[in-house]
Amino acid sequence: MSNYQSSLDSRNRYRNRRHDPLGVVSFGVFIIILAVMQLSNPELTSEIVDYFKSFEFASGGIILPPSGILYHVADFCFYFGIWLIILGALRVSFRIAEWRTPSNIAEGIFFIVFNYLIIDTLRTNENVEILLPFFIIGIGIAIIAGAIGQALIHQ
Repeated sequence: MSNYQSSLDSRNRYRNRRHDPLGVVSFGVFIIILAVMQLSNPELTSEIVDYFKSFEFASGGIILPPSGILYHVADFCFYFGIWLIILGALRVSFRIAEWRTPSNIAEGIFFIVFNYLIIDTLRTNENVEILLPFFIIGIGIAIIAGAIGQALIHQ
């Protein structure tokens, strides 16, 4: 019977270590960022709807979003990236789900760098199509960096 109790205790410790109350807080901040962006840019919703309506007239290929939408995407990336870095610092400071810290910081850095890439691409009038491969590569790098950081924390 003591073996069962020990196993139950270890399972409870594992579950508690994986409990992440800041995940819900992060979703709340995500919603607030979207709402603030909408309040500060009332035309944003109609621009996005018009962009998606333009898919009906497309004859194959990727339809690039207009620069106005890309500037808003860049703003979102910056604000959410800053939040993710702050979230990582909060996790360390309050010792809440510290195992997620490397992922949060890697994702935050990714969003801030992607913000820079969008702004730089729009300023230099380069081909916007290059942003999608950069986004996919960046997501992959952020996932790998977060996983390596998590593995280092568990050792």
